[in-house]
Amino acid sequence: MMLTRCPACDTAFRVTPEQLKARAGKVRCGHCSAVFNALETLADSPPPPVAQAAGAATPPSEPLAPPHAESPPAEPSLEAGPSEPPAVPPDQADQQAAISILLEEIGHEAAPPASRRRLLAWGLAGLLALILLVAQSAYIYRAELAVSEPGLRPLLEEMCRLLDCDIPLPRKADLVSIEASDLHPDPQRKGQLVLVATLKNRASFAQDYPHLELTLTDTRDQPMVRKIFAPSDYLEQGADVRAGFAANGDMAVNLRLDATDIGASGYRLYLFYP
Repeated sequence: MMLTRCPACDTAFRVTPEQLKARAGKVRCGHCSAVFNALETLADSPPPPVAQAAGAATPPSEPLAPPHAESPPAEPSLEAGPSEPPAVPPDQADQQAAISILLEEIGHEAAPPASRRRLLAWGLAGLLALILLVAQSAYIYRAELAVSEPGLRPLLEEMCRLLDCDIPLPRKADLVSIEASDLHPDPQRKGQLVLVATLKNRASFAQDYPHLELTLTDTRDQPMVRKIFAPSDYLEQGADVRAGFAANGDMAVNLRLDATDIGASGYRLYLFYP
């Protein structure tokens, strides 16, 4: 058992080597709550008083704290039998209990609880997952975002520059329609058919050009020949495909196809996006 003295209030306390090793000597005074290093004010505990002869007066023991200290420690009795622990005066027990509790509190201040660290780790993992989800959604729906939120377009273009991608034009097939169409033989070329159609983009934004599907049918409306036309097949030569179908715009389509020996009597025309 050793003694240490609080430098703030000069109160003496008994400490054990185990308590000093627990936090490298750092303790908190149970009297004034000051935190100090017990190793810097450490002193050996005075020996217990020598037992006097029966009937002799026992001189008063010297106090461990100066007179003005409010909580002087009391020496434990060393004369108790081996079967019973030495009695500890209430004030000393309170001081030792205060040091033990305060040592534990200081330990809690020095290192955050494991539960707090786990909570912080889960919070960071959740934030990272949310960021990845937002980035993935922005990549998948970049075309729609560029149309609905024009202010985000520069950011989306920068993202595509880093990811080596582009921002495609929207493809809303329900907003593109065939206003009129006609298929008739070419009067100047035998066996040739001429397809004339008018396409309309009813969206308030530019869209990608659709593909056209032409099906020739017989007298029973059964398909005989089916042909797919890409935008490059029906657009004028030199047209900028990447500019897209203008918002609320109309476009005329003229196509020629060889129908020699087919003998078709009808047709069906559809538009779609692949």
